[in-house]
Amino acid sequence: MSWLKKKLFKKKISIAVIGVGNAGCRIGDKLVHHLRESRITVKSLAINQSDNFDPKVNNFADHYWFGSKDSPSSDYELERVLEQLTQNEQQLQDHIEKVLFYKKHDRRDVEDLALHLIVGSGGGAGSAGAMKVSKIIAEQTGVPPTVIFVIPEKNEPSLVQYNSARALHYLGFDYQGPNCPIILFDNDKLLNLFKEETIEIALEKSNEFLVDSLTTTILAALQESTHEEFNADLTDFFQSFTEEARGLGVIISLDKEFESLEKAQSIRFSDLFFNELDESSSLTADITRAKLGFLAITSPTTYQATFETRKIVKKFERGNIKVSLNSIDEPILTIRGVITGIHPDYVERFWEVLEKGRDSRKKVVETEEKLKQAYMKLE
Repeated sequence: MSWLKKKLFKKKISIAVIGVGNAGCRIGDKLVHHLRESRITVKSLAINQSDNFDPKVNNFADHYWFGSKDSPSSDYELERVLEQLTQNEQQLQDHIEKVLFYKKHDRRDVEDLALHLIVGSGGGAGSAGAMKVSKIIAEQTGVPPTVIFVIPEKNEPSLVQYNSARALHYLGFDYQGPNCPIILFDNDKLLNLFKEETIEIALEKSNEFLVDSLTTTILAALQESTHEEFNADLTDFFQSFTEEARGLGVIISLDKEFESLEKAQSIRFSDLFFNELDESSSLTADITRAKLGFLAITSPTTYQATFETRKIVKKFERGNIKVSLNSIDEPILTIRGVITGIHPDYVERFWEVLEKGRDSRKKVVETEEKLKQAYMKLE
């Protein structure tokens, strides 16, 4: 974990982590552990059809297993999960209410910073659960939660692509949906970092990378910036998850260590930031099209740091990107951030998932029609 985790922070935030489905619960379990270790107030809930995890998830404060003996698992059947959750909606709401920090009509202090996070992915339980849970939270709090959604690999079954496409459309773009800010993690991209490992180890490391990036981004927002020009704070960080951030988002996590302090002070980190975005971001996208965002930059003390930060901000002229700039007398550079409100037109992988989902649905319809015709002939 980054040096950020070792710092003590004066400000406080509260975060609810709701893991949904197999992958969402595993990732959420790690996230809860890291946040608690960093002394952040966390409420947590695991939602899945059954406790079929190996190893078991054990950091959640509460869980809701909604499967039955007759239907212990849906695999990829999104519709079946939606039906199950709808039948047990009151029980689901009871569990969700335990992790909410406020309700719609509560009077809240401006300093009361709380964030509801849903972690899900493209399985039947992950996709359907994220849809159902996000709607309930939006109705209960009046604020759409932020969804951390892991995009399936390109070679995943077509039905997983369809589940993801349907969930993503509903979560962020359907007029009947909750209109959540969605932070995407590209599984293909993350697994590429660990391609020399077995698939099991690669997935484990990928999940850890995702959790570490998200945790240290939150910790970076907790830093006290003393820079006169770039002194964004927690309020700016939370603004990146409001309704204005509707659309797609990206987590930024860049770490560089240099041979000497002198070399670190002379680095053009604005060029480094944009040149290495493909490795340091959770998704390949044109982030300069974002509406909102927060960046925490920590670099050695030098007049050039202000100049380099201005160059980064200038690239985001279409949006409102806030920056916290901090100095450190060590030969390292860290940049953490969340960039949100990116229109899907500027995220190629989003359209790939939707197109694969459309093709999958088309094949299902064609198969159903063939079966129907065959049945009619038999009659």
